[in-house]
Amino acid sequence: MCEIHLNNVLLAEDDEDDIHLFKTVLFELNHNIPVTVATDGNLLMAFLKQATTLPEMIFLDLNMPFKNGFECLDEIRSNETWNSIKIFVLSTSSQPEHIENAYKGGADLYLAKPTSYNQFKNMVEKCLVNNWEGLKQTIY
Repeated sequence: MCEIHLNNVLLAEDDEDDIHLFKTVLFELNHNIPVTVATDGNLLMAFLKQATTLPEMIFLDLNMPFKNGFECLDEIRSNETWNSIKIFVLSTSSQPEHIENAYKGGADLYLAKPTSYNQFKNMVEKCLVNNWEGLKQTIY
C-alpha cells in the first residue's frame, strides 16, 4: 500500500450503508484521512462555502436530496476557488448519458459503484493515491 498524505476527503452521499462502507474501506487501507460527510447537496455546498481548508477530493453521489450531484458539480466547477478539488462521481448508474454529463460538467472521474467490496476498495485506493487514470477505461 502506498502512503497517502491528504488533509481531507469529502464524501457527498445520502445512503448510510454507502457512508459506512466508504469509512470502512479507508480504515482497512490504514489511511488516517479525515472524512467529512455531506448527506445532501445543500450540505455539500454549505460546507464548501464555509470551509477554511478545502477538501482535496470529493466523492460525489449523483442521486442526493435537495440538490443532486449534477447541480453540485456545476456549482463547484463554476467557482474558481474550488477548481483544484478532484471530483470523483460515485454512482450506481452506468447510463452513458450520466457518464457523459458528469465529464461535461467537470468530473475528474466517473465511477460506477461496483458490487464487490474488493473492487470498491481497489477503486477508492487508486483515487486516493492519484493512480486513477486507468479506471477511466473501465467505465465505457
